[in-house]
Amino acid sequence: MSERKLRIETDRAPASTGFRSQGLVAGGIFFGAGQIGAEMPQPGVLREPSEEMSQAVQITLGHLDAVTKAAGLTRERVFEVSAFPKVEGQEDVILRETTQFLGFRPELFNCHAVFDVAMHALIEMDWMAAEASVPLKQAADWLRPLGHVRSEAAIESGPFLMWNGLRGFGNDLGEASHALLSGLKGQMEAGGGSLGDLVKLTIYLHAFDPYPMFNEATKLYFADIIPPARSVIVSPEITGDAKIVIDVVALKPA
Repeated sequence: MSERKLRIETDRAPASTGFRSQGLVAGGIFFGAGQIGAEMPQPGVLREPSEEMSQAVQITLGHLDAVTKAAGLTRERVFEVSAFPKVEGQEDVILRETTQFLGFRPELFNCHAVFDVAMHALIEMDWMAAEASVPLKQAADWLRPLGHVRSEAAIESGPFLMWNGLRGFGNDLGEASHALLSGLKGQMEAGGGSLGDLVKLTIYLHAFDPYPMFNEATKLYFADIIPPARSVIVSPEITGDAKIVIDVVALKPA
């Protein structure tokens, strides 16, 4: 089991932008960063996103599969899939395509319609897979609390700590991002850890255009660590009066 973080990067999937990793293996779990339904005919070349949902899902899952293979795992070890479509009422289509791609329905499947995703694509998706040393049901039980119960305090589950719905406020997204990340840093350090223990962030923004402000904030906080895998989506329905909301997974301090 990988107790510490192992960064996964491959040119067979769209490159990371900003301070994030395409994938991370930690605590026996592979965390895939968000991918979108835009074909990549060759390394470094990304076409316009597909405008048909079934095709977009297939392309997105293919990118996730490529990063998972780079981690030495196969799609048979996937136990959690999260989908963020821009169109309501597509959950059945997304689940059907996901089940067909994997060959089974994942133990955990989350689908939340959002306002926008990277490149204004039709959908963004991420997934988690377990190393051979971790039974799939145990992996699912560890990560089941993520994103479902708001928690300003850390939730302990298996080798992980989780925070759901941490909110950032400020005059703009940059100020709000600094406030949120600084607060998270303080919580982790108070428990004997650090931002270096972060493995996965699901980030909800109030609007798309200020996104670069969040990237600028992460430069300050993540420049000297292995950056976490992350998905970034725009969902004012989730952020409410905050500029940014984040669900967090981190390794427990050693």
